[in-house]
Amino acid sequence: MESYTHVPADVKAFAAEYVAAWNAKDAARLTALIEPRSRACVTAETKPVYDEIQRTEMRDEVVAPGYLLMLMPINEGNLKAAAQLGYFLVKPERELHIDYQYPQTRDGGQLALYLVHENGRWMSVFPCMTARAIRDYKDAAADRAHYKAIAAGIKEPLRGELLAMVRKHQLGEAEERYQKATGCDMRTAMLVMNALAGNMP
Repeated sequence: MESYTHVPADVKAFAAEYVAAWNAKDAARLTALIEPRSRACVTAETKPVYDEIQRTEMRDEVVAPGYLLMLMPINEGNLKAAAQLGYFLVKPERELHIDYQYPQTRDGGQLALYLVHENGRWMSVFPCMTARAIRDYKDAAADRAHYKAIAAGIKEPLRGELLAMVRKHQLGEAEERYQKATGCDMRTAMLVMNALAGNMP
């Protein structure tokens, strides 16, 4: 059963619906939970970037049941600090964290959502990327392709070992195993294992 920290019932219900759509990798269901006006920054030009980021973020499922919810006021300081990278077209009212841990591993994750209450229901507010953030993401395409190529080139039996770890959500262990096998630095190991997980059959 999920654990909650000072979270009203209607927010719990929203979180359950969001997690179900996320774990089903159902982009249409997720979009239905987003305040429509907040998505106006998704245009024909920017949609490929947002779609690629969403596919990457949805790689891992949220552990359900078993996640922890935390509802808090908006941290205006954090929003100002991130203003060069992101902004909101609809002002959010609350911040919701959905934290989870994979059993018997050191790995877990968090969904950080910004919420607004409209027409008697909670909805997520879409975080828009600034032009600079979109440009930086596009400029980093060559780096992403580089690490994908390294991941694709990992040979057996190491590849099988690493894939087994990744499938068990033992990403930290996979990074350490790859680093030990190749002598690379930890940053490289992390980027290659993320690429391997993203392209996992």
